[in-house]
Amino acid sequence: MLDSPESVSADLLDNDRYLEAAASFGDKRSLVAAQPIYSTHGIKLLDTGARIDTRILGRLFGHKLAEPLDRCVASEDAIRPRDIAARARELVAEVPLLAYLEAGLGAGSARLWSAWERCPLPPAIAIRLTVARDTATDLYEHSLRCTFVAAFIGLGGRFSDRDLQLLVTAGLLHDMGMMHADPAQYEGGKALDPMARRALLAHPLTAQLIAQREPLLSPAVASALAEHHERVDGSGYPRGLHGDAIGKHGRALALAEVVTGVVDRHPDEACGLLAPLLRFNRRSFDGGLCDALLAALPRTAPGEAVAAAGHAAFDAAVARIDSWKRISDSMQEDDQDAATAFIDARIDRLGRWLADAGVDDPRAAVLAAQEEPALQWEIAALAREAGWHLRQIAYEVSECWPQPPSSPIGEWIAMIRESTLA
Repeated sequence: MLDSPESVSADLLDNDRYLEAAASFGDKRSLVAAQPIYSTHGIKLLDTGARIDTRILGRLFGHKLAEPLDRCVASEDAIRPRDIAARARELVAEVPLLAYLEAGLGAGSARLWSAWERCPLPPAIAIRLTVARDTATDLYEHSLRCTFVAAFIGLGGRFSDRDLQLLVTAGLLHDMGMMHADPAQYEGGKALDPMARRALLAHPLTAQLIAQREPLLSPAVASALAEHHERVDGSGYPRGLHGDAIGKHGRALALAEVVTGVVDRHPDEACGLLAPLLRFNRRSFDGGLCDALLAALPRTAPGEAVAAAGHAAFDAAVARIDSWKRISDSMQEDDQDAATAFIDARIDRLGRWLADAGVDDPRAAVLAAQEEPALQWEIAALAREAGWHLRQIAYEVSECWPQPPSSPIGEWIAMIRESTLA
């Protein structure tokens, strides 16, 4: 958890990363100042009609703008809701699970896509999405897939037409805070340094700040953006909200983000991986929304290669849990500190999570899965979830209690952070 996520988010919003992206967009497409651009000190930086591209960056860098750049510029190429919906339809058709869900909607499909075409999209927000489309394509297309899943969940949750439209807007914007972070920090699956980690944890609030400065957007959109990584059991971030403190749009978006994460990483295996993942984590999400989504998922079985990889990854996760227990048991009482207590508590919680999933004896579960194909997906999903939890523990300890590399805790953290568990 961040000590002051709001201050980190404000710092990110005022940095030059998004300005660089907008100027890069302007090198290739139309982007001009629709009004004079001033600094907060009253200095006119650009006049109406000035072209926004990388040549003018030097005139803007280092200044805090009186108005957000998005509200000062215009583009002939600005995206429209129907353009977004058209691209989303193409992306849905490319992913087997999403295509299956869309086909199962029947008459509801028209209502879902109508919500896209009628979603609130103020001009400044359209500019931001246009820049993302051309300069951060992976982020933009992830947002479209996530928005489709969120809208699908909203239909299952009997959201009104208005709530569906707000949910679509929130889905499109949910990761826009990442455009204020350095994209190079998140490439290649490398370990995150403390600043990259903080930017990642703060991005929901950065997105919230973006929405809050748009008077045409409902406060429900801004709240959903802040909540899209929260969990009803309090295990989420950035504020660790519990239960009803998370709004219905935020709950739908949080569930959609998890589903889309699996779809993005494992598009051909998502059908089999999601059902066990959602069952094992049901208490983390809105139970009604989770059950409606589970009921819509297809039944499938993994191939031999997927099953073998899942078994190996699960074995590796159990070995890392066991290795910490040996380290903890070997420590003298005088060696116990805050980091040790934190890891002990989180490993105990991970053990309870495995038990809730029906895995009191991990080794026995692997053996049973070898004889029962339906369990093989569950083992693979458990491995991924356990690996994720272990990496979260390692990241949080590294940030709060830096450890000497040669210490037992430092060696354990290094082993976790270098893990290839997906």
